[in-house]
Amino acid sequence: MQYPYVGSDLDGTIVRNEDFQILDETIADILNYQKVSGGNFFIVTGRMYEAMKLYIHQLQVKLPVISCNGAVITDPVSKQVIYENNLAKPVCLKIIKFAQANQLDLMIYTAKTIAALTTSERGQVFKKHYGHLPPEFAPNLQEFENYDLMYAQVETNILNPVKFLFSFPKAGMEAEKQKTLTLLDELQLNHPTTYINDRFLVDAMNKSTTKASGVAQWAKYMKVNVKDIHVIGDNNNDHEMVQQSNYGIAVENGVASLKEHADIVIEHIDENGVGKYLQNLIEKVA
Repeated sequence: MQYPYVGSDLDGTIVRNEDFQILDETIADILNYQKVSGGNFFIVTGRMYEAMKLYIHQLQVKLPVISCNGAVITDPVSKQVIYENNLAKPVCLKIIKFAQANQLDLMIYTAKTIAALTTSERGQVFKKHYGHLPPEFAPNLQEFENYDLMYAQVETNILNPVKFLFSFPKAGMEAEKQKTLTLLDELQLNHPTTYINDRFLVDAMNKSTTKASGVAQWAKYMKVNVKDIHVIGDNNNDHEMVQQSNYGIAVENGVASLKEHADIVIEHIDENGVGKYLQNLIEKVA
């Protein structure tokens, strides 16, 4: 029996939301699985590639990684973008104008860059947690003084978004949240929502883009059956990929609806749930 491919989400699944760190024991168990399986552990995340480079290094990931909730697949060895699903330019420009008119916090994700205003909440978070890292691990964050400058970069194809991220306070701004969700419905975009610490985050991607579609593209590239890939997540943007697999897994700290639809619920992130699951896989194959 071969060791299966295991695709794991980052935030809330192996990366703690409080400090963006992975437990030492989880790192050790993942590295052990990489060693015995020949490197069959990879990452499926809503983050963009730039914001996962440190974890790719820590976990010795050599397989293609899925970012931006399935919109991009990148080879971490060659740095080549294998697949990307860009948003249409008119849609992008409308979203930027909407954020400007309503004074919203908006971040752009491309295959290789993140872009935001200098005042962006998410931008400040990235700088706080990753600004001290060596250049090879720090995210490539492009900052703008205003939305007009951001708009111009998209209009001239300097930035080609695959995803937008709105950041709201967890409580408050209810009218703005609803206006945003209404706009994204009108634009026929996929817009999963996520709660991280005290923030309410709204993604905006092509309707065809989900983590499930990303895993399906990954499976096609790797020439494997998508249903045989073990996938692990914790939040609303993990629903489709967990339901797609015969081995859909949720961590105990995950949202209730994901745990209800998962094939397996493993221990809490703080109890090394993913690491223990990988230990059990090794024991079963051995």
